[in-house]
Amino acid sequence: MKNSSFWRIATAAFAIGSIIYTTVSSNRSRQQSKDDPDQGGSEYEYDVPTEYQNVFEKNMIVPAGWAFGVVWSTIYSGLAALVVHQALPSQEHNPRYEKALPWWWASWTLNAIFGHFFSDNDPRSIVISDLTTKFNLPAALALHQSLEIGTTDVPSPERHLRIPVSLYAGWLTAATVVGTPNTILTLNAWEPDEKRDESIAAGILGATAGAGYFIANRLNDPWYMLPFVAGFGGIATRQWEKQPIVGWTAAMLAAAYIGLLAYWLPKGKFHEYDNFVVYDAEAEVLAGPVETEEPYQAEIARERMKPIEAEGLD
Repeated sequence: MKNSSFWRIATAAFAIGSIIYTTVSSNRSRQQSKDDPDQGGSEYEYDVPTEYQNVFEKNMIVPAGWAFGVVWSTIYSGLAALVVHQALPSQEHNPRYEKALPWWWASWTLNAIFGHFFSDNDPRSIVISDLTTKFNLPAALALHQSLEIGTTDVPSPERHLRIPVSLYAGWLTAATVVGTPNTILTLNAWEPDEKRDESIAAGILGATAGAGYFIANRLNDPWYMLPFVAGFGGIATRQWEKQPIVGWTAAMLAAAYIGLLAYWLPKGKFHEYDNFVVYDAEAEVLAGPVETEEPYQAEIARERMKPIEAEGLD
């Protein structure tokens, strides 16, 4: 897909439209749940249609409602800023944004489909919304790869605006795990048994934590792990008293992830990037501004020169 101004602006408009549509659909479903006399007012209210509420109550690894609100509001705000940035005239020749265009369209289309079915109050919608999430995960990972996160050092603000993509991929990974029991329970393919299921749920959480760290390391992206903290924290607060084994397991995993992130997030990566600007700083001061075929590499070089130039002025 050509990185013309039309396509970049159209992508930004489509992305923001998808966010607005999904948000409006979610608000509508919350209002319907409040007006539904059969909602039941359970202890862990999710403000979702009754069919979702019923299956969520059976699924021990669904986080508390606050986790969804915190994560999605952060992801949507960040992704909106990123798609606006890629539409700016200054980004016309950005090769990463050019590669990302088809994956933006795929992901935002699936996001809108998810928003539509997540607001419908019927069992079929639960299954379709889960399948949509599973299809959206590879699209998000392809978007992550096309933006060269974890492989290429890029200038600001792109470096920081890419972070929501990492959060998006991480949250969809966690949601893929959480949504699977929803589908199984909706299809009546599993007979709930609290005593048995509590240990199974704790085991699933442990496996998810291990997979999350492994994938983050492979992606060279600690930010990918951050949504798992919200997920584990949400499960812990929801299940602390109801299913203590699940609650304690989730709490310990959240604490372990916080410890890992306290070490890795300041570094921003697990290992050095594959692609970065190599230059002789002292020679560059004498020679003047860097000229490269890639304007973004020159911008990185200029940013790296700022501390050296400041030290020289002192």
